Amino acid sequence: MSLIVDIAKIAIAHPALLYTGPRKMLQDITFEVSKDDWKRIEYSDLGYGSNKQKQLIRTYWNEDEAQRVREVLDRRTGQSFTSVAMSLRNQAKDSRSMGWCMNSLVVTRMRRERFESVEIQYRSSELTLKFGGDLCFVPLMFKQLGLDPKIIRFRFSNAYFSGVYFAYLSSFWPGGPVKFLEYLWKNDRTLFRHGTGHFFRSTSARNQEFKYSPENLAHRFGWKHLPMKEAYQYLKMRYKEMGRPMPNRTMKNEESNDEE
Repeated sequence: MSLIVDIAKIAIAHPALLYTGPRKMLQDITFEVSKDDWKRIEYSDLGYGSNKQKQLIRTYWNEDEAQRVREVLDRRTGQSFTSVAMSLRNQAKDSRSMGWCMNSLVVTRMRRERFESVEIQYRSSELTLKFGGDLCFVPLMFKQLGLDPKIIRFRFSNAYFSGVYFAYLSSFWPGGPVKFLEYLWKNDRTLFRHGTGHFFRSTSARNQEFKYSPENLAHRFGWKHLPMKEAYQYLKMRYKEMGRPMPNRTMKNEESNDEE
């Protein structure tokens, strides 16, 4: 199963700090995966273009800091225990930003047990699209540092789960969007009620315009990769059951799933 699905299930089960708009805000989440269970994903799997890795390098990868970590690890090759942290801060953030999402990478080694682990510590992250991009970037960081960890741990001080990105999550979910939506319905009814509005509107018609760029990108990704008509019928049934109207649409033309 995809690591993105695994962390989504943890987020769905985790108590909410609060629900706000289509988001479930969370605190204190840790996700651990073994080397044997690590399944690599590509940027294109999430709709990212070729420039995404360059953006992550600019934001997080400071070569001077990386060289310092390499030197510490090399110098301590014969030691029984080593723990070294690498700051994941490179390019300065815009003044409107609250800061870097990934903050640090901690390498731990025990020579006798031939054990190596890596923990990546987060200030905050969105747990599908943005975290998925980080998962694509992690193997590059390991390669550059000469790491081969048995355990990889992601620790989030804060995180959020956004309904705007349900199309991406559904593309990884076994069985597709209807299976994901049914899982959400059974396990977090509050997030289903407040978080599926964008996805429901998106499934209702291909030719729509959304207010923000991430919404438009998710909409186009869904219609390219998912059975949107099936998802629409499922959501229509559940919204009727909840007594909620379908979200308003801004159409390029009048074609919709209701009319097909």
